[in-house]
Amino acid sequence: MKRIMCPKCGCLVEYNDKTVWEGNREFEDVNCPNCGEHLDRVFIDGSPNERIVNENNT
Repeated sequence: MKRIMCPKCGCLVEYNDKTVWEGNREFEDVNCPNCGEHLDRVFIDGSPNERIVNENNT
């Protein structure tokens, strides 16, 4: 799992960046579940399954 801070809303977002199968991988965008900001792009065989770990309360 990888974590990244959203530059737009400040939420800490966790997502899967690991591949289980070496074949059938594609580039998938990682977007903030709170505001939709593009955060990263991963080469993975499934979905990154983004989730908020900690919301910015400011």
